[in-house]
Amino acid sequence: MAKIHSYGSGVWVFHCPGCGYGHPFHTDPDHHPTHQSWTWNGSVDAPTIQPSLLIFKDWPEKRCHSYITDGRIQFLGDSHHKLAGQTVEIPDWEE
Repeated sequence: MAKIHSYGSGVWVFHCPGCGYGHPFHTDPDHHPTHQSWTWNGSVDAPTIQPSLLIFKDWPEKRCHSYITDGRIQFLGDSHHKLAGQTVEIPDWEE
């Protein structure tokens, strides 16, 4: 089953079990406010995304920082939630 979902225009999202909501990443820099983009292996079942995703970088109390490799989320130690330092499967995307 798919672990990521397309919002169109090169915007993809996955559900973060650490934060409890969706985290987007962009594969088309023209659709990102600061023209950032990530590389993606094209798999919706076992995605690998590079570089790391840093959500809420300026808010340490909400920060979520991770690497996505082969459908698994490696949460880095600067993440704010209980999964910091752990690696878990990306949950299946549910509509």
